[in-house]
Amino acid sequence: MKRAYADIPEGQIHYRIEGEGDPILLLHMAVGSSDEFSRVMHYLSKTYCTIAPDFLGAGDSDPTPYEYKVIDDVNTLRCFMDTIGIKKASLVGHFHGAKIAAEFGVNWPERVDKLILAGTGFSEDEVNEPPDFVKRVEIQRDGSHLKEWWRRACLWGEYPLDILEERVLEYIKAGPRGEEAHWSDAYYDFKSRLPLISCPTLVIDSPGYFSHHQAETVRGLIPDCKLTTIENGPMYLDRAMPKEFAEAIINFLG
Repeated sequence: MKRAYADIPEGQIHYRIEGEGDPILLLHMAVGSSDEFSRVMHYLSKTYCTIAPDFLGAGDSDPTPYEYKVIDDVNTLRCFMDTIGIKKASLVGHFHGAKIAAEFGVNWPERVDKLILAGTGFSEDEVNEPPDFVKRVEIQRDGSHLKEWWRRACLWGEYPLDILEERVLEYIKAGPRGEEAHWSDAYYDFKSRLPLISCPTLVIDSPGYFSHHQAETVRGLIPDCKLTTIENGPMYLDRAMPKEFAEAIINFLG
């Protein structure tokens, strides 16, 4: 696996790349990074050219120049693809990344082969303010912010310490502004966009996803859409069960 940077108008995008063949872009969750897919890429790269960028404001990419909305991340993804010479690819998105992938597919369907959306859900109630677990965390001299980031990493189940440490490092790299990606998700009308998707789509579901109860609804809203559920899957599905996650993608792409 190699790591590199791409220059786009808004700053530098850090990305990981491995393998040869048709390109697959892997788009990470909010307050995440390309590291999320490092285990999955091991399996996918045997057949495909796998590329996992860090969104601006996450991982080792530059900060966002202002508080980004979903469409801003979509536009930077287009610029990133142009910069590294990818005209068309399959897109795999996890949570926040799924929204970016779906919106990209709506806006530039000619540049998408297939879509794979994991952890895909939408807000069922009017959002007045973000919940506590995505509120801004200020840097504290006594280091208490680190404990809060650790607490948030642990909210979604029992995981090996290496996975929790990876998540906390992503919180640290994103910093106090990292949660802006979650706010962007909360105010994005995802449900109304799903019927506009025109490319073949797979929804990957897991019992551990907070959106698990919406999986069938999401599948029904997207034309030409399939659904696969990975049994006993947790929230951090791609980290904890990378082989199963990759196999679902490979089986769909054929």
